[in-house]
Amino acid sequence: MNFVSQMKRSGLETATECTLLYDEPPQLDAADFVARLEGAAGNNSTVSDLRDLAAGSTHYLSMITGGCTLAIEIGKDTRPPAVYFEALDWPMLHRYFPEAEGVIRNHHAQVNIVVEAEYDAVANALGMRPVNTSFTRSLLAARAAVAVSRIAMPSAIHWRGCEMLYKPGPFIREVETEPVDLFVKVTPFSSNRQINGIRAVGGSTRGAFDLLGKEVVLEEAPVPVDWVLRTLHAFVARSHANGAYLPHLATFAPGKGDILIVRHLDSTPEIDEPHVSLEVRRADECEYDASLDEHEAELARRKPRWDGAERRTRPRSAKPFGRRGLA
Repeated sequence: MNFVSQMKRSGLETATECTLLYDEPPQLDAADFVARLEGAAGNNSTVSDLRDLAAGSTHYLSMITGGCTLAIEIGKDTRPPAVYFEALDWPMLHRYFPEAEGVIRNHHAQVNIVVEAEYDAVANALGMRPVNTSFTRSLLAARAAVAVSRIAMPSAIHWRGCEMLYKPGPFIREVETEPVDLFVKVTPFSSNRQINGIRAVGGSTRGAFDLLGKEVVLEEAPVPVDWVLRTLHAFVARSHANGAYLPHLATFAPGKGDILIVRHLDSTPEIDEPHVSLEVRRADECEYDASLDEHEAELARRKPRWDGAERRTRPRSAKPFGRRGLA
């Protein structure tokens, strides 16, 4: 484990960072930015100690808000493409952001946002409860990114905490609806083993440690990749809303008919650090039931389904479907 990982695990990292990529440096007016940040939904903090500086072609903004220091750097001092290797290596990026690699290689300017709370490091060292959580800093950084994007739309947003590249539109929507999903990346994996004749797929998180102290692994099961992504994001979001993970051997039901067993493990042969493991016992969407043997599972999949070929005659007096009580 390298120094950066050790610092994260010790709780001494107190900065959240994201980068907005541009073709040309945007013109960012400090007053306009502050107004948008203070007017963000759910933001009850005002900005103080605003500093607006320039050095050559680089523009700097810094301020205090929500008990944190928010620093913004606008300029052409871009990072090399190798810095984004982990983000580009995400196996689902081709589906959600196919032009990401081109954006990385062709951008010529950036806006770097850093949110820090230095006194939290002191609180950790003294064994005291930190004043600002990682989620607080992440949410402030995300709202700052949205405020900048509404002034000048970037071509991509790089979230450093989970090494993820986002399109600006979906990022802005998620900040307003499900921000936890932005801060946690889910990477699907598969050993290509077969369960009931179907390839098993699992998934692991990156970023859940910063929110809840442990990463999460969904063990392999014969389920779709999209189901893995939705289920892990739902589990982390539910756990964050509750303030902690469900206890060891508890059950989690992300949807009707779904059952997962929660296990807190110190280590496994593949993962040498404490993590939360989710075992799929039932998945209604793909009709998987771990309690059935292979023959029973095959019979369940062969169960005939109505395909609409034999529709009942619809009376002329029938009304179209709608909400109950409405004509």
